[in-house]
Amino acid sequence: MRQSKSPLRGSVTQNVSARVREQDGISFLARLGLLAVTLLLLLIIAIVGWRSGWAAREAERLKKSFFNITKSIAFEVRDIAVEGRNQASKEEIFSALNVKRGDPILSVDIGEAANNLGKLAWIDTARVERHLPDTISVVLSERVPLARWQVSDHFYVIDDQGEILKSAKVDDFASLPQIVGAGAEREAKGFLNLLKSYPDIVGKIASIVRVGERRWDIHTTSKIVVRLPETKSEDALRKLSVLIAEEKILDRDITAVDLRMSDRLVIEPAEAPKPAGDKKP
Repeated sequence: MRQSKSPLRGSVTQNVSARVREQDGISFLARLGLLAVTLLLLLIIAIVGWRSGWAAREAERLKKSFFNITKSIAFEVRDIAVEGRNQASKEEIFSALNVKRGDPILSVDIGEAANNLGKLAWIDTARVERHLPDTISVVLSERVPLARWQVSDHFYVIDDQGEILKSAKVDDFASLPQIVGAGAEREAKGFLNLLKSYPDIVGKIASIVRVGERRWDIHTTSKIVVRLPETKSEDALRKLSVLIAEEKILDRDITAVDLRMSDRLVIEPAEAPKPAGDKKP
């Protein structure tokens, strides 16, 4: 599997908030007071202007003036803190946020930023919060790579919901189990969860093939095919685990182990090499 990037803890940008606040010479409570006074004055102006028809013409300019005033009393973005990043790149996160250091923090549309982050290939959910006076907090939940899926001649990496991770390169996830066949992506999570209880089987798997979108075949590293039933797969896996431990079944000179019938075990031996015939003159 591709080496995951180190998850970001704390800031993506330089965390200079505390130092800058010390240099400002003005407390957070004082800034809140100035902000409240500013809001009150602007509200009064807006009410008067609205009655005169002025607001419709000047709304955008007033909004910009308001944000500039809030920035002047240190309500600006000085830190962007991101948690939960492993696969998504910092570049695409910043691009989706569309926020940079020095922007008025009250001008950041956190709803739009979260929506944009949610559209990134690796992101499952995103939460964006504004922590006054100067920090934008981003909490990400990324999609989880589950398996490499082969269907026909195409190869994909899928997540635990069976969805294709379009930005993932199959070669970067060589340690993931390989599943094969139509419908395998939809049923892979449940079957792979069953296999977690049988590490002795997992260690011998080369690939897992979905047959007729009804059942699974396990192809082992020793070229033996284990045929599982449509139902009660866990019973069959339990039986296979016992056969591996007690009979060394996968070390024998055989081609297949058929576990599809609950009352019998069918083993297909390897074909004996045919003797070489006499050469005709």
